Amino acid sequence: MTLNSQTRDPEAAIARLRNIWLWIGIVMIALGIGALLMPVLSSLIVGVLIGWLFFISGVVAVASAFPFRGTGLFTWQIVAGLITLITGALLIVFPTQGAVALTVLVGFIFMLTGVAQSFYAFWVRPARGWGWVLTSALLSIALGIFILSALSEASAVLLGLLVGIDFLSTGISMVLIALSARRAGLS
Repeated sequence: MTLNSQTRDPEAAIARLRNIWLWIGIVMIALGIGALLMPVLSSLIVGVLIGWLFFISGVVAVASAFPFRGTGLFTWQIVAGLITLITGALLIVFPTQGAVALTVLVGFIFMLTGVAQSFYAFWVRPARGWGWVLTSALLSIALGIFILSALSEASAVLLGLLVGIDFLSTGISMVLIALSARRAGLS
């Protein structure tokens, strides 16, 4: 079977990956439950992880600018790298102060992820369990809208709770679609 024929048969693709989806779904459920039980800690963890990603990205951008010395690109590359590096450093050093900005960012990410999951749900629509993927997508979009409309002093807790809900819903949808493929006898 070629890759092209696999991409046109969503049930075959799901059947092939059902065990992986089952285990990834179980891990996502566990992470979601952990985030829901400890929302402030999970908010801080998310903030620090994003901070490190920005910091490392900034270091790489600054280092990659030096081959462009003597060109106009050098200055822009250094400036962009330093902005990213400083943003990351601030998130690492002051994770609670960055919670509001990260909460807004997560709101937009949830909305965009939900839209992408919606397209995927309609792509696999002939397959069993596609409605679970659509339900997860709609939940992600709703969470994104809620985040952007309900920002308050509780943003540090809100971020952890919403990440937990999103992980939990994604994990459940992955487990349910994997179990649907198993029950259907797809192999």
